[in-house]
Amino acid sequence: MTRKMLTTAAATGALALALAGATPAVAAGTAATTATTGTATEVCDASGLQSGLWTKLCYTVTEDGVQFTGRIGLAGPPSPGSPPLRTKLVDAALTTDIEGGESLGTVQQSLLFRATTLEIAGYGGTVPCGSTVTATFSVSADGWYTAPISTSVVVPC
Repeated sequence: MTRKMLTTAAATGALALALAGATPAVAAGTAATTATTGTATEVCDASGLQSGLWTKLCYTVTEDGVQFTGRIGLAGPPSPGSPPLRTKLVDAALTTDIEGGESLGTVQQSLLFRATTLEIAGYGGTVPCGSTVTATFSVSADGWYTAPISTSVVVPC
């Protein structure tokens, strides 16, 4: 490897470590991804790095309620020639609460991440119209920090 290649590789690695440790995971208010299914529309407006993985928190609002889904995926494509990605144990938690203190529940799962996107379906359901529901999604693995992401949605009347 030439000196220039080593310097570039070191800089790239340092940048990746800096991003993993310094990037705030809460990104609510960023450009939202939406997908429409029948009459419901899924919105993904919170995402961030947690435990070296890309996480996303989505919700679907129905006529009288809301359903949340957490997703865990690769932070980026593997580099050409890099060793195969190893399977890692990931602990995920998705908590949903109605403003004012009522909990819709928490889902906690230990999953094996094998470089394919995982989905964690959270609690949701019927909630009073006009209520604000907040979900928080956290992921930890390999002793890395957890930096939960969250989003809030008002259930329409």
